[in-house]
Formats: sequence, structure tokens, C-alpha cells
Amino acid sequence: MNKIFHTKKTLTFRESDPAGIMFFGNIFGFAHDAFEEFIQAAGYTYQGWFGQRDLIIPIRHTESDFLSPFFPGQTYDIAVTVASFGETSFKMKYVFTQSGKTNAVVHMVHSVVDGKTKQKAALPAEMKSRLEPYLEALKG
Repeated sequence: MNKIFHTKKTLTFRESDPAGIMFFGNIFGFAHDAFEEFIQAAGYTYQGWFGQRDLIIPIRHTESDFLSPFFPGQTYDIAVTVASFGETSFKMKYVFTQSGKTNAVVHMVHSVVDGKTKQKAALPAEMKSRLEPYLEALKG
């Protein structure tokens, strides 16, 4: 594995459900918040990523595996990596842990879309080179 971006999230009371654990849908917002920090570590400005319109980078697939509950008032570590590259997309991985125990793993696939035509576009070489240091090592 190459570089791993790390950040933290403290779960608030309002982010939990009546059972006193995190509402499951919040995990995707937490992962995207981590992504917003990650892209800056990868060399983009916030405005440079989200403000430009030549290419848009929508999320086309998300999935999560919950392995242990999240509780309000608790802080969780988030390890962010690039899981893989495609021709017109890239897949991010977010691992949420606390005290060495994995609570959840989230994957999000981002597509590259031409801002004018709204058609798929090739992953730009500059984007790949900025994200590649965070690419997980290939297994095998």
C-alpha cells in the first residue's frame, strides 16, 4: 500500500437513531466529508475540485459493510485510499475504526463526466497522478 489519508469523525447525538446508534445512511455523508478533506491532501483546492465545470465527478455507486455499531460521543478514525482506477472512473475506500476495531468499510465509485456533453470522459492523467499515491497495493 502507498499513502493513506487519515481523518477523524466524532458522532453527534443528532446522527443517531432511536436505538442510540448511528443512523445507517449517515455513513455515506461521513465518507464524503472525508473525501472533501482527502482531495485537498491529494493536491487539489476545494474550489479547484468542486468549483470547476469542465469535468464533473458524480458518485455512481456506493456500498458499505457495517461490522460494529457507532455510538454518539465516540470518535472514529477514517482511513481513506483509492481502491482502483478504471478508464472513466475511480473507486474510493473508507475504513472506519475505533481502538483497532473496524466499524465499517465504505466504497464509492466516482465517474468522470464531460461537463458540457454529460457523457463519460476518460480519467485525466493529472487526476490519476494526484490520486495514485493513495492507491492500495495490488494483491497477488
